Amino acid sequence: MTEPVTSRLNSLVTKLTRRNTLFWLGGTGLGTAFVAGTQRETSAKPPAKKQVQVINPPTLYDSTRLGFSQIAVTPAKARTVYISGQYGSDLQGNVVSPEYEPQVVRAFENIRFALDAVGAKPSDVVKTTVLIVNLTDDKLAPFGREFQKLWPVNPPANTLIPVPRLAFADILFEIEAYAVIPDND
Repeated sequence: MTEPVTSRLNSLVTKLTRRNTLFWLGGTGLGTAFVAGTQRETSAKPPAKKQVQVINPPTLYDSTRLGFSQIAVTPAKARTVYISGQYGSDLQGNVVSPEYEPQVVRAFENIRFALDAVGAKPSDVVKTTVLIVNLTDDKLAPFGREFQKLWPVNPPANTLIPVPRLAFADILFEIEAYAVIPDND
């Protein structure tokens, strides 16, 4: 990428309608998603005071084998942080490599930088959404490795969506995160 992402993104956004954007982001029916279920929770304990609780009830598939939790419950008094999709970019918005794995590594570094910027820790993340261009099984290993490094225990809820492309043709991986920072009172 030779020009800053901001100007390219602004140009792209002005050209897309909401309908086209949804189609472009994966509305082709190709997406698969892992999401929190709707069955009644049967064995979860009430959340610890002022801490995020992850729940994997026996009435839902045990997703912890795949490295994510089904449900995250946030405390009543907390700040919510929404981190935009991070990709393998440097400070100028350039993609760090044309290859998938270095982009994954850098995208996770960028998530860490964003968390640090708001005083959050990886354990404060309650939900992530991952977009992978042209998903194949071999692309899951680098993603899984980085996810496990950032969340070795109590991983957040996660949605993984295969997409045909992202904002720019050279971006192959993107991750966004939602974090909750409990009040200290």
